[in-house]
Amino acid sequence: MSDRLDRLDVFRILQETIRGKYVNQRTFAERMGCTPQYVSDVMNGRREIPAAFLKACGIRQITYFERVEVVDA
Repeated sequence: MSDRLDRLDVFRILQETIRGKYVNQRTFAERMGCTPQYVSDVMNGRREIPAAFLKACGIRQITYFERVEVVDA
């Protein structure tokens, strides 16, 4: 299975997971071993999404490269 997600998809899924499984960000933070402020910073794009948050949502991050057309300037 290969479903590519963009950053907005990941934030949406993370928010759905927090609401559905953990009820609120405070409970999610306690379960993840971090502060509610840290979760808030992640959700507002001030920090990168940690691997533990992705794992809680069933998401893995993969970096890839694509070829692009080279145009001489």
